[in-house]
Amino acid sequence: MQTSNNSTKLKSAVLVMVMALAAVAQTASETETPEVMRVAAKLKCSCGCNQNMACQMTPGCATCKTNKAKIVSMQKIGMSDNQILDRYVAENGKDILVIPPGLFGTVAPYIALVLGLGLVFWTIRRYMGKRPAVAGAPEIDAATLAEIDKNLANLE
Repeated sequence: MQTSNNSTKLKSAVLVMVMALAAVAQTASETETPEVMRVAAKLKCSCGCNQNMACQMTPGCATCKTNKAKIVSMQKIGMSDNQILDRYVAENGKDILVIPPGLFGTVAPYIALVLGLGLVFWTIRRYMGKRPAVAGAPEIDAATLAEIDKNLANLE
């Protein structure tokens, strides 16, 4: 009697697992549609991956999958993209929205690079033009140079 009960539990568990896998496989294609990805791209993932919910990580992010399924269900009942985003903001706060960088946010690193390189080249040019004088070098007059030349000629 005990073995019959255990085998029934095992069969039930296997059946539940197969049904769950079938449900996930069936909804996986629904959650990857452009309509879902359009909304998911505007929401931050809260799993710590620092991406938006349209991420397609190889093993699959459970947080993104859950939220994409939620987006699908909201779209099926006829909610627009803005209504879905408003619902997420109401539930999670404004921090859930992804704010894309504006034009200055995209161009600013390149402007900083050009200004930095300009400063480096300006500094190099400025110091290359100035040749420091030898400190404490005595001036030698022409008479002393003539005497040195005369002494050198006598050595030969």
